[in-house]
Amino acid sequence: MNDIVSLFDRRRSDFWQMAIRYLRLIGNSGFLFTIYLLFIFGSYYYGQFLQWLPETFPAVLFMTAVITWMMTRGRVRTFFQQADLIYLLPLESRLKPYFRKGIMYSWLMETFWTVFLFMLLTPFFFDRIAEGGAVWLGSVIALSLLKLWNLVCSFEEQRILDKWAYRKHQWMRLAVNLLIVYLLFSGQEWWIMLILGGALTVFYFTYYKKIEHVFTLKWERLVAIENATVMTFYRIANSFTDVPRLNNTVKRRRLIDPLFNFITYRQRNVYKYMFGRSFFRANDYFGIYLRLMLLGVIFIFGVDVSWGVWFVAGLFFYMTALQLETLARHYDTKQMPDLFPLSDEIKQQGLRYWLVLLLGVQAAVFSVMTLFTGELYDFASVLVICLTLMFYTVKVRPKKSRT
Repeated sequence: MNDIVSLFDRRRSDFWQMAIRYLRLIGNSGFLFTIYLLFIFGSYYYGQFLQWLPETFPAVLFMTAVITWMMTRGRVRTFFQQADLIYLLPLESRLKPYFRKGIMYSWLMETFWTVFLFMLLTPFFFDRIAEGGAVWLGSVIALSLLKLWNLVCSFEEQRILDKWAYRKHQWMRLAVNLLIVYLLFSGQEWWIMLILGGALTVFYFTYYKKIEHVFTLKWERLVAIENATVMTFYRIANSFTDVPRLNNTVKRRRLIDPLFNFITYRQRNVYKYMFGRSFFRANDYFGIYLRLMLLGVIFIFGVDVSWGVWFVAGLFFYMTALQLETLARHYDTKQMPDLFPLSDEIKQQGLRYWLVLLLGVQAAVFSVMTLFTGELYDFASVLVICLTLMFYTVKVRPKKSRT
């Protein structure tokens, strides 16, 4: 029994030792400084945003939608590995303490992220939902308990192999979360919430707990959930440093395929084609690019001073450039590209092609957006800032990295 519990503690410790090393590299990359600037800048405009927000804005529905998503997402971490399908599977009957540790660990981590999100929404909560620290604290405790209920239910759901039945249970939890969270933010009496909490507890023991006696554990799914969680962390870390253990995931995007018809079939265009395919299909480079551009546009529309527009446009443009630079290391851990009879200069040309194209598109979008919120000189200033940063990214930074 003690060996089973110590196994979970050892695996959790191994994961965090690895994670802390990458988190230190992320911190040293200047990312924390960027977050600090965004925090200062965002806090200044948060109050103005609340004043601008119309009184008719459906605050309760907005909070309900955001928090319901937070309650429904998330899985129990087991730290299972592929080899466990052979070595731990025979010990399944003795693993209940192991799974309890996993549930408690996941609950603490999910509670942390729930509180973090709720703290970001606290000014909005106090302005539109309710006032007082007691109400805030009570809401946080209620949401933490609701998160625990979701985690233990989702752990039992993973036993269900039928995809339709599995999805049906997830949608059922979503509906329950929607109702509970809406009642919580609608200012219902606490005794009503306590009754609902008791009903959820009874529902778990009379329905979800019985799933344990009907279906066995699906070890392959538990390993897949753990791998997906770790790969998500690796993909974030890979944006700032090399992560050799990152397994590339490929997503087919058929609508973008015609774009590659413009790349002619020649030897010197090999890396143009490869980097383009990697950007659109592997490791979510494309998703990060779109999200940063969208956030930049939102901030540009929200800022009402010229220097603020310049700062936001330059900041998000440079963050995008840093993310796109990681394309250069995408094939470093692959052996096959080393067999190509191509010089490193051809590889750099392929990278520069996509950096110029993608950053040029973002520079154009940011500049055009300023015409809707500012004057012509704002348009010119943002364009000059973006083009300067693009020149620095494409021409100056590669030389610094090689020296």
